[in-house]
Amino acid sequence: MSGSYDDSLIDVSSDSFWEVGNYKRTVKRVDDGSRLCGDLMSCLHERARIEKAYAQQLTEWSKRWRQLVEKGPQYGTLEQAWSALCTEAEKVSELHMEVKAVLMGEDYEKLKNWQRDSYHKQMIGGFKETKEADDGFRRAQKPWAKKLKEVDAMKKVYHAACKDEKLATCRETNSKLESNNNPEAQKKLQDKVEKCQQEVQKTKERYEKSLEELDKLTPQYMENMEQVFEQWQQFEDKRIRFFRELLLEVKQHLDLSSNHRFQTIYHTLEDTISATDAEEDLKYFRSNHGPGMPMNWPQFENLDWSHPRSRWSVVDWSIDLNRTLSRREKKKPSDSVTLKGISQTGSEQSMQPAKTSSLTVPTETAPVGSNPFEEEEEEQQEEEEEEEEEMAVEQQNTVNHISVNKEEIKIASSMEKTPDWSDEETGANPFSTNGDGNPFEDEPASPVLSVPVRALYDYEGQEQDELSFKAGDELTKIGEEDDQGWCKGRLKDGQIGLYPANYVEDIQ
Repeated sequence: MSGSYDDSLIDVSSDSFWEVGNYKRTVKRVDDGSRLCGDLMSCLHERARIEKAYAQQLTEWSKRWRQLVEKGPQYGTLEQAWSALCTEAEKVSELHMEVKAVLMGEDYEKLKNWQRDSYHKQMIGGFKETKEADDGFRRAQKPWAKKLKEVDAMKKVYHAACKDEKLATCRETNSKLESNNNPEAQKKLQDKVEKCQQEVQKTKERYEKSLEELDKLTPQYMENMEQVFEQWQQFEDKRIRFFRELLLEVKQHLDLSSNHRFQTIYHTLEDTISATDAEEDLKYFRSNHGPGMPMNWPQFENLDWSHPRSRWSVVDWSIDLNRTLSRREKKKPSDSVTLKGISQTGSEQSMQPAKTSSLTVPTETAPVGSNPFEEEEEEQQEEEEEEEEEMAVEQQNTVNHISVNKEEIKIASSMEKTPDWSDEETGANPFSTNGDGNPFEDEPASPVLSVPVRALYDYEGQEQDELSFKAGDELTKIGEEDDQGWCKGRLKDGQIGLYPANYVEDIQ
């Protein structure tokens, strides 16, 4: 037999670039390049949002902690070092905002413009470059693909002839083995086998000739395909180089360690923290809040005759009265005298009934800085000497003051919201605010605030007048912050006390 069928000749699909249609992957790479430009733009845009969010968080953190440090108990150079952390956050925040602006203003726009110039969208279909690549590969592959199709057809015909020959040979062999074989039938089978063998030989020759023609076209086919492929390799080379250049620029923009301003920030921070001096801080506290503070120690003072009491006007007397009441100095009933009329000389001269107003006031208002524990006898003796020396002058002043009506006295007395003063009082001292008690102990002021606040941290009261609470507890602020950073507040159970102001925040 001139030919035989071999299973190894069955067509097996290949993934090689040279197979017909496999250039599509190279064409798809053009589309992928445009998609990768979009992906990189999305990547830069997302990073810019992260930079902006981080910068905003740094700014908020710096603002919040700067206020807490300023209102807190920390002082001196250590306070400056602590505040330097907030300053560092603000400056780093500015740098990150600049990074965000550069990413979107330069890198993003540069990539967007390159994509627009390199990939041209068609009205119908994909990109112009994609169509050009596909057309180029199709033209280069068309002659070889056509000849390959003929080869495949010759191969199928040859394989079919081989099958027919094998089938005829099997029939002839089986006919010879039969006992009742017909010579005429045997002859026909032999003729069939010879005819099939001739067909196999013819198809084989045509198949081999077709392969030879295909082999002649293969070098030209490979050359044409290489040229088209190289063209789009150069196109992809431009994209890769551009991406590399762009990513290097992005790296420069993101690398704050190479920015001299970034380095200066941390050099300054290190210098500020290193400048912290414990001795200097302790000296500052001693001078401003400790034994180093100046003190106006009590000294002997002579009576000031430049402004004698007997020459005071009604307005001066009212202002002095207000100051006395505001200090809430307590006087015993025996320390007061009853003034009949408007004269302030202490004289018992009778006044006209229509012009009379009875007031019970201390005989003398102590000047600021005087000792409240001076003996009563010394005060009375000084007052008597003063009255004797000024008696003549006061007689004329008394006449001038008679014209002042009782309404002016009421206005002066209403400035301190005191009850009506009269001789008929039960003997209680009008200058006593608490009754019996320490005259230097202020009454607790009624709350003028009612601001809901929330605790930021746990606090355990160290004194009986301090509140204790946990982080997250809500309480009411009923007093303004004092110089030492303490506020008065009220817990939900009604307990009132002091707490550190920087341990809470207002509830919005």
